[in-house]
Amino acid sequence: MKLHDGTTVWLNARSTLRYPNHFGKNERKVELDGEAFFEVKQNGKVPFVISTEKANIKVLGTKFNVFAYKGHEEFNTSLVEGSVKVYQGESDADALDITPHECVFLSDGKLVKSYFDNSDFLLWKEGIYAFDDVPFSYIIKKLELYYDITIIQKNKKLDQYRFSGKFRQRDGVESVLQTLQKVYYFSFVKDEENNCITIR
Repeated sequence: MKLHDGTTVWLNARSTLRYPNHFGKNERKVELDGEAFFEVKQNGKVPFVISTEKANIKVLGTKFNVFAYKGHEEFNTSLVEGSVKVYQGESDADALDITPHECVFLSDGKLVKSYFDNSDFLLWKEGIYAFDDVPFSYIIKKLELYYDITIIQKNKKLDQYRFSGKFRQRDGVESVLQTLQKVYYFSFVKDEENNCITIR
């Protein structure tokens, strides 16, 4: 979507962006629940502020990704271009400033800065979910989130394995699981009535 100031926003599955019809003179503030990629239109006098459940991000003009679903422990902001400030609460006095290929995530309730060199996780903008050497449980959590489904994992052997792969979003959750089956075999059954998948 394009906001009236010229900022472009991509929203991932089950994400909500609240924004006013017209921004104020002092700041351009939006509220995000979910994951979004922003290309913020440059305006040095009026900062763009993204408010989320766990932290806020302030920018002037830049490209970056925010993962901040309400009720989920995970929060992160990853910067592609420009610079952003990430902070908790109303004041940005203790903000972490990040530059391209840096990210900020929550660890024990505190914001921590890190670095990323693989930007495949941003492919969701093109309808591709990418996982790079992550535990099976991590993939399951993401699939539940992205496809709004409950997945019961009864095959505890799978927890010791790590997976990498890229999947087309439109192919659906069952296609992802069928592909993962080829790496380490497991079975699964879908309960359509209860919108639930059980992995055995």
